[in-house]
Amino acid sequence: MFRKTDEVKVLRDPVHGYIHVDYEAVWQCINSAWFQRLRRIRQLGGAYMVYHTADHTRFGHSLGVYEIVRRMVNEVPDLRDALDEKEKITVMLAGLLHDLGHGPYSHTFEKIIRGSHEEYTCRIIEEGTEITELLEAECPGLAKEVADVIRHTSKNPLLPQLVSGQLDADRMDYLLRDAYFTGTK
Repeated sequence: MFRKTDEVKVLRDPVHGYIHVDYEAVWQCINSAWFQRLRRIRQLGGAYMVYHTADHTRFGHSLGVYEIVRRMVNEVPDLRDALDEKEKITVMLAGLLHDLGHGPYSHTFEKIIRGSHEEYTCRIIEEGTEITELLEAECPGLAKEVADVIRHTSKNPLLPQLVSGQLDADRMDYLLRDAYFTGTK
C-alpha cells in the first residue's frame, strides 16, 4: 500500500549510528521545507551559551525520534506483530514530525505565543501545507491520523504512547542526544 524508496536511505547520526528510511512518504517529509526549517531551531535554546557543544537541532532530534519508533515497530516482536503497515507508517511519521511546530528558544517561545508547539505541529500537518499534501497524496486521511497520534486521540491508543508517553521515543532520544551534546553522563 505505501510506496517504498528505490533504495534504503541511510543517514549518519552521532547518537543512533544510522537512521534508515525506506518509505517514500518519510523521505519526502524529511526533504520538505517545513522539516528542513528544524535545522535552524536549536534543541536546547540558549544552552549553547553555557555548553558550547549544545548546538544540536530539532532536525537531528526529530530524525532520532523517528529512528527509535522505526526500530520499535520493526524489531520489538509484540509491536511488529500487533501493528499493521498503516499504523507503523503513521506512528513513524508522527515521531518524525512531532516537533514541526517548535519555534526558537525551545519551550520558552510557547509562553510568548501563548500556545503549545503540539497545536502548531498539528496545524502544520493538517491545514493545507506541503506536509499535508505529501501525506494526503500517499494515503487520504493520513495527515489527520498522524496529527491524532500527536494530540493523543488516535484510534489505537498504543501509537501515541510510542511517541510521547511514559517511556517514549521522544524522551529516549532527547535524554541521549542532550547528554551527548552537553558532554554529560
